[in-house]
Amino acid sequence: MDIPILFEDSEIVIIDKPSGVVCNRAETVKVETLQDWWEGRRKTTDDRCETEEEKYFLERSGLVHRLDRETSGVMVMAKTVEAFVALLAQFKEHSIAKQYIALTHGYWDARAGEISLPIGRRRDDRKKFGVRENGRESVTAYEVMCEYTTWEFPPELKVDDRGYIGFSLVKFKPKTGRTHQIRVHTKQLGHPIVGDFDYAGRKRSREDRKWSGRVLLQAQRIEFNHPRNGKRISFESRGQELNDVLKYFGSPVNHSAMAE
Repeated sequence: MDIPILFEDSEIVIIDKPSGVVCNRAETVKVETLQDWWEGRRKTTDDRCETEEEKYFLERSGLVHRLDRETSGVMVMAKTVEAFVALLAQFKEHSIAKQYIALTHGYWDARAGEISLPIGRRRDDRKKFGVRENGRESVTAYEVMCEYTTWEFPPELKVDDRGYIGFSLVKFKPKTGRTHQIRVHTKQLGHPIVGDFDYAGRKRSREDRKWSGRVLLQAQRIEFNHPRNGKRISFESRGQELNDVLKYFGSPVNHSAMAE
């Protein structure tokens, strides 16, 4: 497994997770996971197992958070129990800032705003989530970076684009950390992420994947306080997967032009 490392010191490792990599082991997961890879290469071992924090650190192998299998981008992992606990606390306090970028269907009514819709598991499929009246508070800030009004796919891909009305490249900053939060919120507003079988509809997603190959959601940036010295640091994904598909689109209409 080839996992790009963006930064590493005695406390933390910052990686650029490729799309298709599963983060955590589970009985239903039959492939090598990020957790397996990390256990096989980490240079610093911390195998204390006395406190609840130490047990949780070993159980998670230092993985402080996760990304969905098809979501690519930047992640932070802890090499020590102390770093693990400190980073978990920052996630709980919402002091870790994360920024995502996605290609979504359609054109958004507002160029920027905040989505506040409660999310819970769906009754018809417990593996999926949806907006539920009794769900957990879920808040996502967004900003439309640009719109794409024209596109051309290679004939050999046999894309039926008659259902496409346009696309928007959008930046998201989740203020809460619910599972599938951005994917559910974009679906609810009628602008699902390209290639998302679970939330964009099977028929549309089948056409999307002929040229996208995946859910076009990337964890672009993460910012937090270093667990040892408290210094505020940030890292950005270098992944080009999303940029690679933009070659199919004409010149973008950027936000300044949209305001005119």
